[in-house]
Amino acid sequence: MLDDSIIISYLKENIDEKRLAHSLGTAKEAVKLANKYRADAKKAHIAGLLHDVAKGKSQCGFKKYADQYGIDIDDIEAKNTELIHGKLGAAMVKEQLNIDDEDILCAIRWHTTGRAGMSLLEKIIYIADLIEPGRHFEGIEGIRVVAYQDIDKAMLLALEQVMCFVRSKGFALHPNSLEAYNYFKKEEVN
Repeated sequence: MLDDSIIISYLKENIDEKRLAHSLGTAKEAVKLANKYRADAKKAHIAGLLHDVAKGKSQCGFKKYADQYGIDIDDIEAKNTELIHGKLGAAMVKEQLNIDDEDILCAIRWHTTGRAGMSLLEKIIYIADLIEPGRHFEGIEGIRVVAYQDIDKAMLLALEQVMCFVRSKGFALHPNSLEAYNYFKKEEVN
């Protein structure tokens, strides 16, 4: 696994200071969640640090970079290009940092939309990204509490929150998010 100094240098080349602070907060929260749920804390740390590495590419256009990395973009992503940064980030760290750990790459890839059947590390990064200490929005405290009680219930709450936010901005909900929501809703009933 890569040394933190290499990852931090890479982040500084690709994202601004505000996004770096968010990434550090996400990594710290991811490690806490990993320890709580007995997941691999080192992988959680790395994925938390790198989850938003592609955010700095937005000014040049996510679509351009998606083409460069051979990433397929669906209709929803074409209209809401922010959704591309998870896929793009996974491709970037695989190519540029030689990270080939599928757990880490999938956690980065799926932190934007979620998906049905998420791995524990994927859930940890999704939740850590949402609840890291720099985030402030209505309902976050409830998600923060539930995140340390039942990660699947936290995913359901988080997805509900994100779905409301996406709709309030006038964007269509990504099918992966809806599938994730339905998956966790079904799990809650069982």
